[in-house]
Amino acid sequence: MDLLLCTYLIGSLLLLHALLVTGTSDSHMFDNNTSALNIILHSKPSSIFVYTDNDNLTRGLSLLALKGYPKNVVYNRVPKSASTTLRYLFRDQAASRGFTIFNKEIYVPFLLSVDIQREVASELESAKAPALYERHMYFINFDDFQKPQPIYINVVRDPIQQVISAYYYSRETCINEQRCYFNTTFVNETLDECVRSRSASECVSASQGVSPILPFFCGNLVACEENKTFALQKAKQNIIDYYTVIGIVEELYNFLFVLEHIIPKYFANICQTYMSNGMRKENVRSKKTKNNEPSETTKTLLRAALADEYDLYEFIKRRFNIQFQQVLQYLAI
Repeated sequence: MDLLLCTYLIGSLLLLHALLVTGTSDSHMFDNNTSALNIILHSKPSSIFVYTDNDNLTRGLSLLALKGYPKNVVYNRVPKSASTTLRYLFRDQAASRGFTIFNKEIYVPFLLSVDIQREVASELESAKAPALYERHMYFINFDDFQKPQPIYINVVRDPIQQVISAYYYSRETCINEQRCYFNTTFVNETLDECVRSRSASECVSASQGVSPILPFFCGNLVACEENKTFALQKAKQNIIDYYTVIGIVEELYNFLFVLEHIIPKYFANICQTYMSNGMRKENVRSKKTKNNEPSETTKTLLRAALADEYDLYEFIKRRFNIQFQQVLQYLAI
């Protein structure tokens, strides 16, 4: 416990230092072509702190390792989970770091046919490397198409907050832009009214303009949308096997900090960019739904309907906290 506290305090000082230094590549622990894994492989085994992992989130392995071929990064973004902020940041990174970026404006469908999945895999394989592909889409296993597996990253949000944001955003988009992806009979209905008149389960579904998070990590199988028990277990397995970093919106700076140190080729200096530019964009958008906060009764019913989503969210949160601490521990060596 004393070692963990010491590590955190040292890491906090390093975080503060990162905000004060100039944004040069020399200020980073790892150079542009080096991942944390490369350096750790040359470190003494006794210098690596072993974190307890009761959920088998890491299978006893370091979470500083890249999963996938570093030529490409895929961000299959979850709707209403800081994706707009990250898109701005990633565009800035592409300009400054010199990588290709695919900013796909395709919002739906998230569930892709086998042919579309193959097109995505082929497009990314033939792209000028290095490349980052971002799109609202469910997880694609590139092994299914005999293509190199990319580095997967993502961010999730507290499920109730994600539902609130998605519910009202889909209605704003329908009314203001005439892009409607749900049953428009209920376009003027508040989330409280939806839960009172029907059921919480229906109000967190695609028919109400809400995008459940499980399929984004489960994949494009029909069962990923129709069987929550299957989707939850498959999502966890895919996260363990294929995702290098999944952060949480509530700790977005920490997510960027981990990206910066594990995948510096793409994300060096991203924390400084976020502090100077990204936070302003994020804060402007976050004001839109502040007046639509549902009642505590509604939230209680929503939480019950989102039990599997919270299971996955807490799984991701625990995994990310282990990963963040491992980065801090390495920087403290």
